[in-house]
Amino acid sequence: MIPVDLLVRGGTVVPCDGSRRAFVGDVAVRDGSIVAVTPTSGDEAVPTADRVIDASGCAVIPGFVNAHTHEVMERGVFEDMDFFTWLEDFALPKDMAYEPRHQRAGSLLCQAEMIANGTTCFIDIFRFPAESAAVAVDSGLRATISPQAVDTPAGAGETLESSEAFIDAWHGRHPRVRAWFGPHSLYTVDAATYGAMRERADQLGVGIHTHLAETQGEVERVAELSGGLTPAAWLDRLIGLGPDVVAAHCIELTDDDLELVVSSGVGVAHCPTSNMKLGNRAARIPELLAAGATVGLGTDSIMTNNNLDPFEEMRQAGLLARFSTGDPAVLPCAEILELATIGGARALGLGDEVGSIEVGKRADLAVVGLDRPRAWPVLSDGDGGNVIEQLVWSCSGSDVRYTIVDGQVLLDDRQLVTLDLAEIADLVPREARHLLSKAGVLDHVLNKYRGVGDD
Repeated sequence: MIPVDLLVRGGTVVPCDGSRRAFVGDVAVRDGSIVAVTPTSGDEAVPTADRVIDASGCAVIPGFVNAHTHEVMERGVFEDMDFFTWLEDFALPKDMAYEPRHQRAGSLLCQAEMIANGTTCFIDIFRFPAESAAVAVDSGLRATISPQAVDTPAGAGETLESSEAFIDAWHGRHPRVRAWFGPHSLYTVDAATYGAMRERADQLGVGIHTHLAETQGEVERVAELSGGLTPAAWLDRLIGLGPDVVAAHCIELTDDDLELVVSSGVGVAHCPTSNMKLGNRAARIPELLAAGATVGLGTDSIMTNNNLDPFEEMRQAGLLARFSTGDPAVLPCAEILELATIGGARALGLGDEVGSIEVGKRADLAVVGLDRPRAWPVLSDGDGGNVIEQLVWSCSGSDVRYTIVDGQVLLDDRQLVTLDLAEIADLVPREARHLLSKAGVLDHVLNKYRGVGDD
């Protein structure tokens, strides 16, 4: 057999290729692509490999795709408040204080966390996109960077001009890093800006990432701006919804909106943890999926989640769907895992390249250890047994042993390879304090519990 660069040997392979099967086998990688997926029979020929990862006792899955996040570092600082108070009194004013140095620190933090949790591909929407893109080049992750543009309030985000400058500089620059437009929302970005971004996106062949129908308050604001349209209908009028649009949240959808989302092929980024934490309602994910919508899972940011663990997001997606519908069988385990992998890849327009373990696709993989008590018992006789169930309901990001992108190992037996964790640990607290102090909100964080219990 022709030698390969990497052989992931003897794990329970969950390909997420539509078959909803699992089997013990090997995944062979050459030049960054999957060249063989072979069930173990005991007499199969094993190729010579430059490196062999022993995946026995592990699940081998496609790397997770995070379909919506903001690379920030403000974790645990603005809590316990309603959505628009959180957004307008704290989040957007804090965003005005951001500098490139802060964005670099936030990007390092988030990308290190995603690698450690088995995420191999993500889409970011936030500030100073060149910093995030540069970190992605170094980290090895597959990234789509969409500058978060904000017209109102001025200075709280990127502009049309700075977005265009970033995309012109980064479009086609690196094979793992894509540059998209990222208008924040229909109530912070002018209609003319949306239109200009659509025109430029069409010229360049790039996508658009935005928030859509996240809250009832948004519905009311958009109705005033648009003469009574829903957010989905207004966005469609402004840019024309299509498969090159990724819309985060999509909670407040009417029946007509749901049909529009499905028929247009827009990618829906479902963020159940963030939605619940901010007190928003449950998105109609079971109905969207039943109607054929393209849906992936996103963590949102560490401000509103507060972590980037895709296992937790899978679990919350399943729980929220069952709680909101009253149906304990809705969103079966295999479908939830697909939302976090191939579903997210399709939402980002990358379904032909990543998101499943198939010959010809890029070798974006996660190897998940099943060797801790929370994953026991693993019941398998050479097939999948209950491995998918354990992945969805029992495992966590800390169970990931290897994270692989384009055949390159980014997490090696739970150790970061491409990023310096000690540097990040030193950098983030310092930069976070500087940011919050500059924004004038550091005292809000530090004084919240001072004096509690005093006479």
